[in-house]
Amino acid sequence: MKIHAEAFRSFATQVLQRLDVPRQQAADTAAPLVWASLSGIDTHGVRNLKSYYVDTVVDGQIKAGAQFNIEFETPMSARADGDNGLGLAAGGWGMRLAIEKAVNTGIGLVSVRNSNHLGALGYFAELPVEHDMIGICMSGKLYARGNFRGMAPVFSVQPMFGTNPLAVAIPCGEEPNYMLDMATAVVPVNRVIKAKELGQPIPLGWCLDANGLPTTDPAAAKVYLPLGSTRETGAHKGFGLAMLVEVFTALLSGGFADTPEGYDQNKIAHFFGAIRIDLFRDPADFKAAMDAMMRALRSAPPAPGHERVILPGDIEHETAQQRRQSGIPLTEQEVSELRWLSDHYDVPLELMS
Repeated sequence: MKIHAEAFRSFATQVLQRLDVPRQQAADTAAPLVWASLSGIDTHGVRNLKSYYVDTVVDGQIKAGAQFNIEFETPMSARADGDNGLGLAAGGWGMRLAIEKAVNTGIGLVSVRNSNHLGALGYFAELPVEHDMIGICMSGKLYARGNFRGMAPVFSVQPMFGTNPLAVAIPCGEEPNYMLDMATAVVPVNRVIKAKELGQPIPLGWCLDANGLPTTDPAAAKVYLPLGSTRETGAHKGFGLAMLVEVFTALLSGGFADTPEGYDQNKIAHFFGAIRIDLFRDPADFKAAMDAMMRALRSAPPAPGHERVILPGDIEHETAQQRRQSGIPLTEQEVSELRWLSDHYDVPLELMS
C-alpha cells in the first residue's frame, strides 16, 4: 500500500499533537519524515514515526513540550539548549534561526545541545537554498565511556560515536540542487536495522561483530566502521570527519565538557549553517555556474556497466518527483504501525492501494 505525502504530513502532525507536542513542533517533526520518504530515504521516513518519535515521547525519553532556549548569541551565531525535545523540531527551529541571522548579517550559525535524533539531515540543509543560501547541517553523538553499538575509532573495536552525519545543500539554476547527505560511517544504523527487519545480509566492510570480526549478519553488527572501512582504504578520513562533526555540534554547543557533570551520555547535538551567496557574487551568476559544473560532470563517459554519471542529490530528486505523483510506498510493518496509531489516537488515516 501507499500514502500520499500530504496525507502522511497531516496524519503525523495530528498524532504528535495528541501527545501534547505543540503544533509548530509537530509540523516540524512531520516535515523531515515526509521529505525523507519522498526522496527514497525510507530508513528515515514513515518507518520512524512510531518507534523513534511517538514511542519515545510516550515513555518520557523525549519531552513533548520542550522549550528551545538560546543560551548565548551574537548577530550571526547562537548556542542553544534543545531541552530534550524532538530533534526534528529542534532542527526546524535551529535552521530557521540560522537563516534569519544570515538574512541580516550574511552568515547564520547555530549549535544546539541536549537534543535527540535529527533524521534525514538533507531536509534541514535544503531549507536555506530557497533563500539563495548554502545550507549546512551536522548531527553528532559521542559516547565518552563507550557504547554497545556505534562507530569505533580507527584501530579500535570500541564504539565511541554515532554515525555522525553531515549534509550540504547548494542551489542550482535549471539543474537539480546539489545535495550531499551522508553518514561519516560507512553506513547509518537505520540501514542495518532495516536489513535485519527484511532478513537480508549486509555487505562485508560495513560492520564488525562484538568480537571485532567482519560480519554480514545485521543482527550481529555492533561496530560501525568509519567511511573508508579500513585504514588502507581511507577509514582515517571518515573518522576524522566524525570528529569534526562532533566539534561543530557537541563542543561548540556545550553538549560535551571534560567534567563528570558536563556530559550527557544519551543526548545528541546539532549544527545548522546558512551562508548567503551574495556575500561572494550575484546568486544568478553563481547558480548558472553550478549548472555548468553539473552538466560538465554529467557529460563524463560512464564506466562500463553503467548508463550515466549520477551526482549528489540526483536519485533523491528523481524519486521525489515520482513519489509525489504515485505516493509513498509502505511496508507491511509501516501499514500496521500507522493503523495502530490511527486507532489509538483517533486520527483518520488515508491509505492508497
